[in-house]
Amino acid sequence: MSAPADRSFAIERIFNAPVERVFRLWTDPLLVAQWWGIRDCTIPLCVLDVRVGGRWRIDMLTAGGTLYRNQGSYLEVVENVRLSYRDEPDPEIREWAGKPPGRSRHTVSFTASGARTHVHFEVTLATAADRERLLALGMRGGWMQSFDRLEQLIGKGADHAG
Repeated sequence: MSAPADRSFAIERIFNAPVERVFRLWTDPLLVAQWWGIRDCTIPLCVLDVRVGGRWRIDMLTAGGTLYRNQGSYLEVVENVRLSYRDEPDPEIREWAGKPPGRSRHTVSFTASGARTHVHFEVTLATAADRERLLALGMRGGWMQSFDRLEQLIGKGADHAG
């Protein structure tokens, strides 16, 4: 088994909103559906049971019409501090060519900094080969687009659906 550093990547961002608001934007399905995913996608299904052992599912529909089903379970939930969840790759995604990667762990840490929030997002893949493969397919870039969309939503002052 490779070292976690060989299987991980991280993204950090400071959002201009208090930690309670940023945490809510990660845990309220009506809000997550407004920012999660790549540019110009929609989220036709977002179900989050935010508790240890709870299941989550987010379906992302790209502008080109491809549906990506994302799902897993929550491993750790510490309100306004940390979320950790398992991602279970959909074996039917064509990019996997019949060989989906193993499960990954995503950990989101929220640190208050006055009226702002520092988010540290770390993805640890099952293997170093999975890390290289997913980075080559654009996973980091996709998450950067999600973070851009989250930042835009915060800028609009949106804390409700619609």
